[in-house]
Amino acid sequence: MRRLALLLGVVGAILGGFSSYLELQPVLRQRANHKRFEQLTNSPLIQQARTSCFGSVAQSEHGPWEDYQPQQKNLPPLPIGAKLVPPYCIGAISDPNEGDYTPSESNSSGIKTVHFQNREIQSIDTQDGQTFYPTPAPAWWMFLLIAIFPVVGFFIPWGVVRSIVWVGAGFAQSGK
Repeated sequence: MRRLALLLGVVGAILGGFSSYLELQPVLRQRANHKRFEQLTNSPLIQQARTSCFGSVAQSEHGPWEDYQPQQKNLPPLPIGAKLVPPYCIGAISDPNEGDYTPSESNSSGIKTVHFQNREIQSIDTQDGQTFYPTPAPAWWMFLLIAIFPVVGFFIPWGVVRSIVWVGAGFAQSGK
């Protein structure tokens, strides 16, 4: 019976290792997304975006029918039919705490657009088509839990078989 307990314990450890691998994948993805978002938010381009979008908010002279307008710091208003040239910030006039910042095409951090909401970064679009959202770092106990899965996978079946054998042996000896 000891061999059966060890065999079931090894099978349980293998299943625990498989479940820990399945649990590890999203945790590593969350960690990578958190690190990439933090790296992007700490770039000088984001500081420039905050200054550009929230340093001074231009008010519309035409009325409430113009919901959005380009906001550029220390630049005259654009003539009718003119195109915006990056970098620029487009924000809602009704809510000066929101805006979308588009940097110039030649930025080293690969940022395409920064979306602000309540003066906080809501998301960052990169030039390679990815979108990063504020993602919290995974908790340290998740890594501990992942490491414990194979150990628990071994001890549960091993302990159950050992307990059944111990109880069975107690009944077999009392009958003699």
